Amino acid sequence: MRILILLLSIFSPVFGHAQTKIFNDQPLLAWSKANPQEKIFIHTDKNLWIAGETSWFKVYLVNGQSHKPSNTSRVVYLELINSESQAVLQAKVELTNGFGKGQFNVPASISSGNYYLRAYTRWMKNYSSDFFYHQPITLINTFRRLFDTPEHSNSDIDIQFFPEGGQWIEGLNHKMAFRAIDYTGKGIDFSGTIVDHNRDTVTRFASHKFGIGTFNMTPEASQEYTALIQYNGKIIPVKLPPADPSGFAMQVANNQTEFIINLQVKGFTDQSLFFLVHTRTHVKQALTLSLHDGRATIHLPKSELDAGISHITVFTSTGIPVCERLVFVKPTTRLRVLPDREQTSTRKKITLTLNSETDNANLSVSVMRDDSLQQFTQSNIVSYLLLSSDLKGTVESAAYYIDAPDSDIDNLMLTHGWSRFKWKELPESKPLQYLPEYRAHLMEAIVQDKQTQIPIPGVTGYISAPGKKIELAGAISDANGLLRVEANLLGTNKLILQSPHAQAVIGLKSPFAPIDTPIHLPPIRLSEKNTSALVDKTVSMQVTDTFGKHQGSVSPSDSSAFYGIVPETYLLDDYTRFPVMEEVMREYVKNVWVRKKGDQFIFKIVDRDKGEILENESLVLLDGVPIFNVNDIMAFDPVKIKQLNVVPSRYFVGSLAFDGIISYRTYKGDLGGFKFDPETVILDYEGLQQYKEFYAPRYETVPEINSRTPDARHLLYWNPDVKTNGKEPMQLEFYTSDQPGIYRVYVQGIAEDGTPLFGETSFNVIR
Repeated sequence: MRILILLLSIFSPVFGHAQTKIFNDQPLLAWSKANPQEKIFIHTDKNLWIAGETSWFKVYLVNGQSHKPSNTSRVVYLELINSESQAVLQAKVELTNGFGKGQFNVPASISSGNYYLRAYTRWMKNYSSDFFYHQPITLINTFRRLFDTPEHSNSDIDIQFFPEGGQWIEGLNHKMAFRAIDYTGKGIDFSGTIVDHNRDTVTRFASHKFGIGTFNMTPEASQEYTALIQYNGKIIPVKLPPADPSGFAMQVANNQTEFIINLQVKGFTDQSLFFLVHTRTHVKQALTLSLHDGRATIHLPKSELDAGISHITVFTSTGIPVCERLVFVKPTTRLRVLPDREQTSTRKKITLTLNSETDNANLSVSVMRDDSLQQFTQSNIVSYLLLSSDLKGTVESAAYYIDAPDSDIDNLMLTHGWSRFKWKELPESKPLQYLPEYRAHLMEAIVQDKQTQIPIPGVTGYISAPGKKIELAGAISDANGLLRVEANLLGTNKLILQSPHAQAVIGLKSPFAPIDTPIHLPPIRLSEKNTSALVDKTVSMQVTDTFGKHQGSVSPSDSSAFYGIVPETYLLDDYTRFPVMEEVMREYVKNVWVRKKGDQFIFKIVDRDKGEILENESLVLLDGVPIFNVNDIMAFDPVKIKQLNVVPSRYFVGSLAFDGIISYRTYKGDLGGFKFDPETVILDYEGLQQYKEFYAPRYETVPEINSRTPDARHLLYWNPDVKTNGKEPMQLEFYTSDQPGIYRVYVQGIAEDGTPLFGETSFNVIR
């Protein structure tokens, strides 16, 4: 009943002329605002990885509705998943205004096969994992035998039928779409026959592109229909759903300038219907329709729609959706990529010219050698954002549809239902489990009783990362014992999880999403005939690894502590060394008062601005790790301490407040052998990835050209930071290697206005 009430609030009860605009889009806008959708695209330098090499990628995070770069999330999670649904590589990449970059160092121990690269943000975990980014990747380990795995003999197929508009109604001529795939998810070629319960032939049909097609048929309610599928020498019977005696039917004709929507109704008196079109929840047309003899026709100009998928829905006068249809408008904006020559020789300069029809854009460029080992086509940001990211299921060769015949596009629209947005979700108000990481990486931990393992609410917990750059985060556990902290950790870290609560133990939760959907990947297609290409790949990888000395240098990172520059720093080597920490504190550290209660030491800090002793105890740190018992730090060897920092004023660590900080720093940032409680949790943790700069040699001088150092690169150029200035042409330069062959250039990106851009070209290198 709630959905009925809400849908009635969307439409005003006006039943005047045949096509009257009466739509109130506020509920739809409210849903979009409460459920902002994110989309991710990953541009990989290539989709064929070799064990032992580095593979590079660029991350694009955009608003799901406008496709403009999004700054809602600051972290993206990437995983390489094998056919057993296990993550074999993982990375966390920092985003700045919707863009990020990184690399995978492919381990030499990994197995050959086809994998999926998936990516998502923490916010996207609130919704179906179907809308995470997925891209197939082929990985080859040339250090292991490749041809021992037998080919799969699985001949199972899956075929589904989809009546246009959603209903199959007796006595009305319908377009019925179908899609047939094999066990790997690839479309198959087949033919079929529809027979009735008397085994009489009603119609014949055959698959078109990627196992998809349609046929027309007028069903009878008294009949049971079966599709006889002829595939691989077998006949496979599949029952069709029974036809409904009444309902609403929609048929869409697609011409060059408009969509013509024909509605037919059976079993209902003529009534007013509501007709709504939206592109990614942006309302494009909303009309009240009056039926005449159970029919109505609407002309929908393509000029009124944005590029990509639009959603057509027809509602009854009481606001119930009765039929739906997807349509696709092709993009018109193009990115042109032109090399200055179509053929060149080794160690020569190539100049690329990029011409875009849009204003400022953020792009990434890869140039790689083509070969016979490729298993999948290169990903395409245009087809992904405008097409496959908004469709249910996997779209085979999505880039094909950007310039495909209208009939093939219509077939795709009929067989892949929209599921990113559902009308029934409008009235629902689901609590969101995952907050977006709009400032920093969010870490979650569970605080439990060490004996009962029951979560403990209201307990202070700390997560610290000792080192030369110290990081500390703290919070109080919520009603479920959950601890949330923000931390911008880079690279590999040793984490220490602590609580001053004697009975508490803290366990860190993985930030990665569970793999809850089966992975369907075709087997890798390699045989002895690929030996030469495989040898060439492994030689290229090893030569580049040996002689590419500058390949993959890490960008320098900030080494300051989380509390920044402090007003009081004591470099203890500048002072006479005392053998006891108490003497150091009493003699040198002016604004820290050392007191004792019984046998327990206590520190008090003097606020240097007010000249007053701060009331509460201070936060005491050793290489960024909280020390709860001051006696432990007073018993520590002061010779191991390089410096002492004092924050002589109130300081906040997350939601926790302290009357100042006293921070001891060892020479190596390794805690100097300090002994913690045996139950303290210490673990390794990979923080945000540190980006390595891609390196490629230049051949500008005669000595460089004649150098005897081999250059076996297959990847000539990778640049994730190309920014265009308006619509002016842009030029990029790089040099060929010693490897002849056909080289492919792929350029991906997003314009300021959210227009996705893709361009490609090729050139030939000869010796």
